[in-house]
Amino acid sequence: MLDIGAIELFVVAVLALVVVGPKELPKLLRTVGGFMRKVREMAAEFRSGVEDLAAEVEREVDPFSDLRKEEGLRPGMSPEEITEHILAGKEREARKNADGPDDGPPSPEEKAKKTAKKDENQQKESENEAKSGSSGGSLP
Repeated sequence: MLDIGAIELFVVAVLALVVVGPKELPKLLRTVGGFMRKVREMAAEFRSGVEDLAAEVEREVDPFSDLRKEEGLRPGMSPEEITEHILAGKEREARKNADGPDDGPPSPEEKAKKTAKKDENQQKESENEAKSGSSGGSLP
């Protein structure tokens, strides 16, 4: 903000001490601090007002800015880059949806997995039946 070095600050402090006096110096520093705080608050309020105004003008000038932000498009992209970006996003979305419940026919890999699991379950059942039949025996 202000380019005040250590030497300049020291000279101002000595002058304030000489002019105001040691009794009134703390009161003066509190007053200056309060004034600086108010100036900063006003500057921040002014800055936020200007930013709000700029955003409002941008929305009026470019009604598709929200869509651009949602799609992740950058300013200065060529139409080809925009098309590629949107198509890549659609492909990612399709892949993500494909990971969920599948309404189409299962792939050969999925069929093989299901068959292997079914065979494994049948083998376990037959082993359980053999164990229960030989260990307990039948009652007459």
